[in-house]
Amino acid sequence: MTVKMNGWSRRQFIKLSTAAMFQILFSSFISFAESSTKSQTQMERIKRLQASPQYNDGEFVNPIDVPIMADGSTWEYIKKRFFADRIDPEPAGDLPLKRIQRNDWAKIGKENFNFAWLGHSSILIAVDGKTVLVEPVLEERALPYTWIAPKRFHPAPVTVEELPPIDVVLITHDHYDHLEEPTMKRLNHKASLFLVPLGIGELLEEWCIPPEKIVELDWWEHHKVGSLHFTATPAVHYARRGLFDGNERLWCSWSVHGRNRRLFISGDSGYFDGFKNIGEKLGPFDVTFLKIGSYDEMWKQIHMLPEEAVQQHQDLRGGILVPLHWATFDLGLHPWYEPIERTLTAAQKIDVQTITPIIGEQVNINRLPEENPWWCIEDEHRG
Repeated sequence: MTVKMNGWSRRQFIKLSTAAMFQILFSSFISFAESSTKSQTQMERIKRLQASPQYNDGEFVNPIDVPIMADGSTWEYIKKRFFADRIDPEPAGDLPLKRIQRNDWAKIGKENFNFAWLGHSSILIAVDGKTVLVEPVLEERALPYTWIAPKRFHPAPVTVEELPPIDVVLITHDHYDHLEEPTMKRLNHKASLFLVPLGIGELLEEWCIPPEKIVELDWWEHHKVGSLHFTATPAVHYARRGLFDGNERLWCSWSVHGRNRRLFISGDSGYFDGFKNIGEKLGPFDVTFLKIGSYDEMWKQIHMLPEEAVQQHQDLRGGILVPLHWATFDLGLHPWYEPIERTLTAAQKIDVQTITPIIGEQVNINRLPEENPWWCIEDEHRG
C-alpha cells in the first residue's frame, strides 16, 4: 500500500488557488467577450435553448433536484484533497497499454462491432461500417491549467494523427476531462460530424469547427448516420468550464442503435430512476459503457458510486458492462484501483457480465478477451 503525502501548506494552497482563480477569470472574460457578437447560428441556438423542456430561468436543470456537493462538504473536500494523507491515488508503476494501429481498424467488416477503450471516458468504436470516437481526451493533463491539473497515469494509446477517419465524434458534456479543445481542433480535419448536447456547438464554432459539421440534440432527440441511430438521453450532472457559464450547456448520455447492436454510453451522472425509463424505451442494450470512478459520498448525487453503476446497467437492461472513467486521472479521493474492484464485486453478486480490456486493446464483441485483472500488477505495492 502506498500512502501519498500531499505536503501542501496553507500558504501554498492559497497561492495556487489565487493563481487558478485569476486564470479562470481571464478565460471567462475572453469567452464572454467572444460571445458578445452573436452569429446567426448562435441566435438559432439560443432559441432552441430557451424552448428546451430542460431549460429553466436561464440555465439547464437536472431531471431531479440534486446538489452538486452535499451541504457543508466543500471545506471537507479541500482538506481531504490537499492536506490529508491518501492511499494509492495513482499507480506506482506503468500500466499495460496497447497502441492503436490504424490499419487494424481499416480491416473491420461492416457486420462487426469492435471497440477500444482509450482511457478515462474515451472510446473508439467501429459498428455498421462507421467509426465513432467518444469523448476524445488525449492530452497529458485533464485541465488546461497544466501546473495544477491532474496528470495522466498512462500515455494516450493514440494521437489524433494516428486515428482512422472518424465518422462521428460523440460528446456527453462540456467538462474539461470530456471535451478537450486542442484535440477537438485537430479532429476538425479528421472527423465528418460532431454530435453534442444542446449548447456545446457554440464552443465548437469558437474552435473553428464549421457549423455544418455540428449537430446538437436535446434529450430524446435523434440523429441518423448511415444505419446508426443516435439518441441523446437524460443524465444527472451539470455543465461548467469557467466561473460564469454554469449550466449554459446541456449534458446527456447516449443511446446508439445499429442494425444488429445497441450501445449505451453514460457520460457522467448520478444514479436516478430515469435509467429504467431509458431501458424500457430504447433497450435492451448489448453493451453499456458506464462511468464508475471519480466518486465520493460528498458528490455521489452527480457522480454515481460503482455499485450504482451496476444497478444502472440492470436498469438499462444491459448485456455486457464495460467500465469507464477510471485508471487515467486522479479526480476523486479513492485509491486508483478501487472503482474497478467495487464494480466487479457488485457485478459478481448479481451475475452481470463485465469486461475490462487493457487500455488501447481492440475488442471484437463476438470474441471477448479472456479475463485479465491487469490493474493487480501492483499487488506487491499494497500492504
